[in-house]
Amino acid sequence: MSILFTQGWNIIHGKEEQYADFIADEYIPQCNKIGLRSVGGFYVVVGTGPRIISVKSTETLEELSVILSEKIFKNITLDLKEFIVNYESKILTPTGRVKHEKYEIQKGVWKFNQYYDLIPGMKDEYADFIINEYIPTIEKLDFVYITGGWNVIIGGISEIIAEFTFKNPVDIGRLLDHDDYRNLTNILCNEYVSNYTSRIMRTTERYERAR
Repeated sequence: MSILFTQGWNIIHGKEEQYADFIADEYIPQCNKIGLRSVGGFYVVVGTGPRIISVKSTETLEELSVILSEKIFKNITLDLKEFIVNYESKILTPTGRVKHEKYEIQKGVWKFNQYYDLIPGMKDEYADFIINEYIPTIEKLDFVYITGGWNVIIGGISEIIAEFTFKNPVDIGRLLDHDDYRNLTNILCNEYVSNYTSRIMRTTERYERAR
């Protein structure tokens, strides 16, 4: 089971070059050293919040807890904050409703993520809708892949994140304009969830490896 640790931030204007050097020469090597495996770096194209999203993974919550308590992680995060603002972080665990293997780096892709809270008392009905209607219908489309369903257990303002992956941004538009997607999302928002928002993100190679 993959546990995700996401960090978001904006780069301080005028520090872009120093930031890039720090990420490549210090941040990535130090994170690798303590066991935070890089599985994604994204730039938010459409949506609110920080523009840069870094995604790292561990096998268990216990492993992640130990890493986040280590002095080396605290120090490298403080150093990072010399170049960024609007820092935020989240810990995500799989919902279990989306079947996927170990979460790995996905190069050259685009993401469309949904963020929302469950309406109180609708947990079972929501699960039935997602498992038996939403996921099977979306999986029939050959231009979108459901690559994650996540519970936000620490951080953020939403309980659940649904993650869709595309080869190009044109296919995101195809999904948003598709009648089946619109109907399903209307049902989702009207009957099962609240505080719905979404983001469109593109990948960046910056977090994959040090120079």
